[in-house]
Amino acid sequence: MNESEITAYVEQSQSLIDQAPQMDEENTKMKLIQPLIKLLGWDMFSPEVELEYPMQIGRGNTRADYALLIETAPVVFIEAKGCDSTLTDADRSQLTSYMRQKGVDWGLLTTGSQFEIFRRRKDSSRPDEVSLAQFSIAELEDNWHVLELLSKELVKTGEADTIAHRIEARQHAVGTLQQQKETLAERVTQIVIEEIDDSLAQEIEPKSKEYIDSLIHTLANGDEADLPVVENGGEIVTTPDEVVSDTSSTADTEYIVHLSANGDCVWSCSDENQSDVMAETVDLLIQEYDLIDQLESF
Repeated sequence: MNESEITAYVEQSQSLIDQAPQMDEENTKMKLIQPLIKLLGWDMFSPEVELEYPMQIGRGNTRADYALLIETAPVVFIEAKGCDSTLTDADRSQLTSYMRQKGVDWGLLTTGSQFEIFRRRKDSSRPDEVSLAQFSIAELEDNWHVLELLSKELVKTGEADTIAHRIEARQHAVGTLQQQKETLAERVTQIVIEEIDDSLAQEIEPKSKEYIDSLIHTLANGDEADLPVVENGGEIVTTPDEVVSDTSSTADTEYIVHLSANGDCVWSCSDENQSDVMAETVDLLIQEYDLIDQLESF
């Protein structure tokens, strides 16, 4: 799908909602949700989309509104509610119980005007279904990169999992930076004035806060704006390298982070999106190298 198709879907959906804000569930499914399934690359008129997918939970039988299948196995569940309703915790529990019961990795809960995407995390001994994003129809275009994770192409290739991991890393990094903003800004200020002159502390402190705010904004919004590059004896470096394909004369910019210890590279990460690289790096430093504790020790 391209941007014009996404825009057309949003405009058509918004028009239908404006004309019938009390649209019931059946009309919501037909007019708003089924066109979205098609936009995501699934064929409504093939076996890969099954309506009222049956399953047994406990001693009872229930049905998911839509199951998107690859090779007869469900990979996405969609639970629809009427446009005239509000998404509730009971609705969320309903969808996640379906996902858990069948081991489905992806879920979408929607009223056609509100959307919530769920992902089944399997990076622990006990898999858990978590909410990855919530947004309205008016915000859909800005959040298409998240909704697109449910597309046939990304689910089938497994790329949806890779992208979701980056989104979660970015969200975790943003949350940590927001919670520790004041502490981090103070530590940055202390580090700088130790190298120059403490008489400049009043001038440096606001800039330190701006640095943290800029990092939070860039990670939260996925901006391509330049991030401050951190260098410490060559141990942490971000650089744009030219990557040229053997079959093409065009070049793309790739951002690379290398972490070294005693001269040996212990970790590296690269991506065309600088904010994704920084998000993964910050998350790694927090989780594996106690970044917050290290800063507080200065």
